[in-house]
Amino acid sequence: MQQKYITLALFGAISFPLSVFADTGTLDEIVVTATRFPEKRDSTSLDVTVISSEDIAKSAETTIPDLLAEHAGIHVMSTGGTPDKSIDMRGLGVTGNQNTLILLDGQPLNDIELTTVRLSAIPLSSVERIEIINGSGAVLFGGGATGGTINIITKRPSKEMLGDVSVGFGSYGAKEWQLALSGTSDRIGMRITASGLDTSNYRVNNNLTQNNMEADLRTDVGNGNAVLKFGADHQDLRYPGVRTVDASIGLNQLATDPRGTSTPLDYGQSDGAHVSLGTTQQMSFGELAGELSYRDSKQQAYYAAYGGSYLNTDLNLLSFTPRTKITYQLGSKSNELVVGLDFANWNYDSQRSTNPVGTLTAHILATQFNRALYAQNTTQFGSDTKLTLGARTQQVDYQASDTVNPAAYASGSQSRNVNAYEIGLRHNLNQELSLFGRLGHSFRIATVDEIYHQYGGPSYDSAISILEPQTSQDSEAGIDYKSGKEKVRAALFRMNLNNEIYYNAITYQNMNLSPTSRYGLELEGTHHYSDVFDLTASYSYTVAKFREGIYGGINVSGNNIPLVPRNRLSLSPSWKMSENNSLSANVNYVGEQYFDNDQTNTFSQKMPAYVTLDMKLLHREGAWLWTATVNNLFNGRYFTYAVASTTTNGRYNAYPMPGRNMMLNASYRF
Repeated sequence: MQQKYITLALFGAISFPLSVFADTGTLDEIVVTATRFPEKRDSTSLDVTVISSEDIAKSAETTIPDLLAEHAGIHVMSTGGTPDKSIDMRGLGVTGNQNTLILLDGQPLNDIELTTVRLSAIPLSSVERIEIINGSGAVLFGGGATGGTINIITKRPSKEMLGDVSVGFGSYGAKEWQLALSGTSDRIGMRITASGLDTSNYRVNNNLTQNNMEADLRTDVGNGNAVLKFGADHQDLRYPGVRTVDASIGLNQLATDPRGTSTPLDYGQSDGAHVSLGTTQQMSFGELAGELSYRDSKQQAYYAAYGGSYLNTDLNLLSFTPRTKITYQLGSKSNELVVGLDFANWNYDSQRSTNPVGTLTAHILATQFNRALYAQNTTQFGSDTKLTLGARTQQVDYQASDTVNPAAYASGSQSRNVNAYEIGLRHNLNQELSLFGRLGHSFRIATVDEIYHQYGGPSYDSAISILEPQTSQDSEAGIDYKSGKEKVRAALFRMNLNNEIYYNAITYQNMNLSPTSRYGLELEGTHHYSDVFDLTASYSYTVAKFREGIYGGINVSGNNIPLVPRNRLSLSPSWKMSENNSLSANVNYVGEQYFDNDQTNTFSQKMPAYVTLDMKLLHREGAWLWTATVNNLFNGRYFTYAVASTTTNGRYNAYPMPGRNMMLNASYRF
């Protein structure tokens, strides 16, 4: 019945002719980097969605995860009171972060540990566009792209010297600022963006202080350019912990004290830095490009419960990514071939103790070295058909050990060859309607946190258990319709996973699961009713299932995988009230889902569905821009992540989301 209402709501919102959907701007003008080289969006056979700078300005959302959640196939959840929400594409659930590859200007942000990508470290004002490669990216970008790839493209230096400064004040004592400087003189261009945020947040013991900086320097070199990009970020965050509900004893902290804390002493601190030097050169045969990049992150965290736990982790990545694009004719057919090498060297060092000055209880050292060769060829058949064939082969060498534990089972190593391939086809039936389809194979390598078990040894001591690479057979078919500025995208997809890497609450360990699957439907588009009003709509129907498996004597075949909402709907109207005033909103519905840990599907309830409404009012006066935003306008109580007890049916822990909150910003351009 609920699914029926959702479907009716969707088609009630979009019950206008097929030509109602549109991207902002003319589709042919949109440039994407889905092939690791800039090209027009129409030049690729892949299923790519672009969030343009105009889309970002119009949206009622003010963070990258919430902006992404407006689009079909993307679900976000918040755990631990962090501003960095987990992103899940196409129903991977709790491991969505590890199966959604997130890039910043083509460089990966995912780490080899179970941390959420620090999207809060990227000032939204520095973002030019966001490219969503639905269900794809493994051939060109590597592991962790089973659900898809998100590439965040930052702004280039402007031709003229420009500056923008803004300040904001809001609920929970929030204070924020942003500064952007951009310009070009002779042959050198520069753009620097910095931002800061200080807030006590909705929960007790959830204070956040954050500062970020991104810079882009570029100059003409040879027959192309050279680009130096670097950035740094710092975050101090207090952890409020969970709120507990236990029907057996009449406990419901979500109702009686949702803002309270169960962990008043817990905190975390992180520092990150990155730098890359790259070039693109025009050659007689095509283009040559590459980057040499380094990224480092340092994190400390303290959890006071159960005797205390302190973590001090240092992680760094050095990568080199040369590639070339060759255009050639084969008979009467135009071809474009992209060939590249990827080298990535990870170093992980994590010291753990009961408190910041305590004796080490674990010292985990790990390295991962990746070497990959990939090629992707796109052939133009006539004027209406494109065929893309791509393959990747990658060597992964992995070593990990706990130096505090001398036992042999506290260390392990693995060397594996993993592969990816993709076959994509796009055919234009006419100037307005095109069909696309894709078959692919993707993979994921386990993180350090998934192979390290603090109490997994025979003496209840630490152990390293190397897991096999996860693989997935992927398929997709869909349509794109566009007429002038109007467009609709509809896609059906299926993913069959083998050796899925997952924490199994039945066996209390990370493991390679028996076969699982995901399948679903995605619909999205925008209708410009007039020059002053448009409406964006997106709907996702996603099913995630265990295909087979018996764990702890329990047969989970056919069961639903937790933390995957079956239905999601987003409606985003935008109204330009006058030349200087506009109003935008986002209504987001997320259907019910199984609690984390409920692989047996026997818990007494499901996580409830919820609806949120966010709004933004914008007023421009000369060089000034005033913005007022309201999130969760109707002050609804909801949570996006919760974990069920495996011993007490009806008991669960959840992280409540903020109530109604507001922010007022003023910016001045000079």
